[in-house]
Amino acid sequence: MFEENEELLHLFEKFRELRTKAAIVSSAELAEHATQVMHTIDEGIKGLADMDSFFTYVRHVGGTHRQVPGFKSENFMKIEQPFLEAAKKNLGERYTPNIENIYKLTIRFILENLVKGYEEAGEENGTTQT
Repeated sequence: MFEENEELLHLFEKFRELRTKAAIVSSAELAEHATQVMHTIDEGIKGLADMDSFFTYVRHVGGTHRQVPGFKSENFMKIEQPFLEAAKKNLGERYTPNIENIYKLTIRFILENLVKGYEEAGEENGTTQT
């Protein structure tokens, strides 16, 4: 995601010094953030069994991104394609059209709720930046 959307790196203070692809690939901080992103998606998928918990968790995570200066809600949607590519790579031949459709619907639902959490946090704080 960050390779295709390098401008996102500059939103996060601890990633601003990453100027080259080698620096991006070798950054422990960036790897940790990627792990957190995947953890959020994983928890979101697990949380689908209890929708109240799902909404609480995912929207809270979305709201925390209000703390990132310059972050916009549409940045969440930039996760979709890299996530689907990773799923396809990891599942190999098990990544059927049906599985692809399930993953697309699921990731979009999670990302839409991250956006909703971000927007709700803005309303609570009196800001409306999307």
